[in-house]
Amino acid sequence: MDMSPTTSLRIVVLKWDRLYGDLIRRQIWDVWPNAVVQVFQRGLAALDAIQEATPNLFIAGVKIEDMDGLEHLEPFTQTELPILIVTSRADARTFKMLRHVRYDGIYDGSSEGLEHLAPALRQAMQHRLYVSPALLPFLQERRSTTLDALTEREQIVLSVIGDGSDNAQASERLGISAKTVGTHREAIMRKLGLHQIGQLMLYALQNGYVLVTAKGVFYPGFQRRFCHGKDSSALTGSRLS
Repeated sequence: MDMSPTTSLRIVVLKWDRLYGDLIRRQIWDVWPNAVVQVFQRGLAALDAIQEATPNLFIAGVKIEDMDGLEHLEPFTQTELPILIVTSRADARTFKMLRHVRYDGIYDGSSEGLEHLAPALRQAMQHRLYVSPALLPFLQERRSTTLDALTEREQIVLSVIGDGSDNAQASERLGISAKTVGTHREAIMRKLGLHQIGQLMLYALQNGYVLVTAKGVFYPGFQRRFCHGKDSSALTGSRLS
């Protein structure tokens, strides 16, 4: 592909923060002044635009208001669409999810600043992996207390009780008994070496199991399960008992 500044490209940007998305667009125009750049805040709108006409590059964050986890990237796992992830989130849950999607670059806007985005843009466009140095330790295979010690069902329960929900509240949301929630809570706290509810909430926040914003509380990677309540097969008593 012709990568000269005069090249006419179509690029789709998906960022929850509109201002941040506009700043990325400006950086793209510094590299390719003739590029047609569409900026979206909602994942469904961006996916519709991509389906209508495949762009030359897809730039996305890891936190999208109407999408759970990284489901806005899941449709492209088996495609050749160049993908650049731009984020400032470095938590265990996010990087666990990143292992299951395809991308050509991951850029840490917090450590590098958007003014240095150009090399990442060029490399991702050519399917040459770009990883911000600050993110390398998180992408390397390593043991993590949460990821290795907790079972999948315990991680689901952690997301619910990590926002401060008691056993009865969590029981209703998960569709299991309060006693079962309590059993999972005890196992989680024992494995993580925690002794107080406040410690558990802090752990859930720091490791990406709970995300608190001005628009509400979110559970990356589990949100789609919770929003369907007891109808979700992942939360039936047989799965979480």
